[in-house]
Amino acid sequence: MSSALSTKPLHIYRASAGSGKTLLLAAEYLSLLFRQPNKYREILAVTFTNKATEEMKHRILEELRCLAIGNESPYKDILLERFPELAPAELAMQADLLYRTILHDYAKFSVSTIDSFVQQVIRAFAYEIGLDAGYELQLNQDIVKQDLAERLFALLETNEDLLQWIKRMAIERIENGKSWDFSD
Repeated sequence: MSSALSTKPLHIYRASAGSGKTLLLAAEYLSLLFRQPNKYREILAVTFTNKATEEMKHRILEELRCLAIGNESPYKDILLERFPELAPAELAMQADLLYRTILHDYAKFSVSTIDSFVQQVIRAFAYEIGLDAGYELQLNQDIVKQDLAERLFALLETNEDLLQWIKRMAIERIENGKSWDFSD
């Protein structure tokens, strides 16, 4: 999670499955929200999968709702420790305001997958990086590999150095017991 709100520009957490990453990331996200409530539009959380994205969004909103209505939450103690100036009643009021604000501006509540984030960046800078308006972003690796292999085969007819390199690669692959076909 990264934000201009923190004293360090970037926080990276590496952890194995089941080690509490979602709890930690949601706690960090909530802390950023409580530190500066109007900055939720500037906080970016990036996950690997759509499932993790939905889980993070759900967790953050559900915890804000629980905090707002006074239900028990593992985040209550974390937030009260990080913000000792907040009384539990103030925490509940701020959580309620944050919950309602995010729901009313849900499109700016940014938790996304790495793929989605990269696509947003590419779209934002398509002109600057020389892509025409009709570009197509291909996420299917098999289609990309097939397209690249076809382009490479087409270049073999006009590029002798490339042809010789491909021949050497094919011979090496055959000698190693692999198929000469490198297109995979």
